[in-house]
Amino acid sequence: MGNIVLLDDLTINKIAAGEVIERPANVVKELVENSIDAGATNIIIEIKNGGKSLIKVVDNGKGISPGDLEISIESHATSKIKKIEDLENTYTMGFRGEALASISAVSYFTLISKTENNLSGYKMTATSGNIINIEEVAAKTGTTIMVENLFFNTPVRYKFLKNDGTESKYIKEWVQKVALVNLNISFKLIIDKKDVFSSNGNGKIEDLIYVIYGKKICDNIIKVDYNFDKYKMSGVVGNTMIAEETRRNQITYLNKRIIKNPIIMNAIDQAFKGATGIGKHGFCILNLEMPANFYDVNVHPNKMEVRFKDEDEIYKFVYHGIKESLLNAEFLGDDDKSDKKEYVENEFKFLKNESDVKTEDDNIIRENKRKIDYKFLGISFKTYIVIQIKNDVYFIDQHAAHERILYEQIKNNYKNNISHNTQMTFIPEVFELKHNEAEFIKENMELFTNIGFDLEFFGDNSIKINGIPDIEYRGKTKNIFFDILDEMLSTNRTIFKDIEERFIATVACKAAVKAGMDLTEKEVDYLIQNLLVLNNPYTCPHGRPTTIKFNKNEMSL
Repeated sequence: MGNIVLLDDLTINKIAAGEVIERPANVVKELVENSIDAGATNIIIEIKNGGKSLIKVVDNGKGISPGDLEISIESHATSKIKKIEDLENTYTMGFRGEALASISAVSYFTLISKTENNLSGYKMTATSGNIINIEEVAAKTGTTIMVENLFFNTPVRYKFLKNDGTESKYIKEWVQKVALVNLNISFKLIIDKKDVFSSNGNGKIEDLIYVIYGKKICDNIIKVDYNFDKYKMSGVVGNTMIAEETRRNQITYLNKRIIKNPIIMNAIDQAFKGATGIGKHGFCILNLEMPANFYDVNVHPNKMEVRFKDEDEIYKFVYHGIKESLLNAEFLGDDDKSDKKEYVENEFKFLKNESDVKTEDDNIIRENKRKIDYKFLGISFKTYIVIQIKNDVYFIDQHAAHERILYEQIKNNYKNNISHNTQMTFIPEVFELKHNEAEFIKENMELFTNIGFDLEFFGDNSIKINGIPDIEYRGKTKNIFFDILDEMLSTNRTIFKDIEERFIATVACKAAVKAGMDLTEKEVDYLIQNLLVLNNPYTCPHGRPTTIKFNKNEMSL
């Protein structure tokens, strides 16, 4: 007799449960997604002991017909697809037909359902995947599923569960995420008989963000509504005030399905670059919509991983959608939404080393200058310019503001290869360099030259500075040059594009006015007027906000 045997159905379903059902949160996910697919507008989730002893999901969806009850917990039984080709036109959350079979195989399982066309409902009970009873009962249209004593017959799986509080936390976080993208569905989560979360299904994401994240987050979000060809992006992004050191507040969906994809994550990082602090990640809740044949979600049983047919197009779509939304935020009381497509496209080409050669700065300047009428109140701590616009008071960081202005100017000169961007020094200066300084300059001489430096080596470690970038300075040539050199040598960056970006930002930072420098009212107006013409005036290139707003009501004692 051979050693190879056919596994029985229960064993097969228990193995499948290990892939689909790792913990109670996975059960909640599968059941709630079935409720969404059934067209439910009201979903109630109740759990006890972190979902270990009870998970109950009640919905008002279309229900399951009596003839489908028995087959509903059979492996690979689904109403979502008929053949493999249907995957290219499937928008439902589920399609594998594994979830109910896997769940019922490792629990005491009860299903009560009624369709609109039936006068009564039907109740089915099962244990370890075996149907115990089916009976007619009174019920409302919709489905109720109870999963009790999860993993009672797979003790090894049960042993790896966390404590009740941690398992409840996983469930709460998932329910909140699914509520954020299904804004027209009312959700309620009950944990150990306490209501811990609810959404009213009114379609307003800002109301839900206020409930989940609080007032500070809600006050600093920007709506996203971006369309490109057959792609659409909706949701919110946050400004620099709510950037964090982790990605925990970056949630992405594909046709309302929670997903994780490295291409999308990288596009998000690049779109937020310069709008958040170094090492920080922007806040975003984004739903991407596209035809089902543009991607493959049948990669892993959890259906969170996804592959795209055209990754380059997805990358560009996500980058543009976020970047254009960030640049449409209010600035100094002006919320005129001019077209940012050309500016963003030029930024994208620079990122991809595809910049067009131009001879003017129309890539950084708005088509129409913002119009504001402000009252100059003074300068606080020789650092923050204070102005009043109607009922709002703005604090403008003089260094961050000037740094952004210079950064855009230098970057535009650099990427468009504009000549005559060097300001020749009155008397050239010669300096001795350390070995590592000399090596860095030799390796990046073209970068120094394109930025606007005119340098000449004498021997191995002596250098003469004949000219510096043609921008206004508030410091000595020597100090600026060595400050830039020290900054570049202190950063561990190997990708040339990172060195390039860092270098431009560093030149702007070292040349800009500093905190503690006295500015005249005329110089203040110069900074404000030059910020107003920029497409991107919101932050310095390192992500620090140029302005902070306080409303009259917020400042009352």
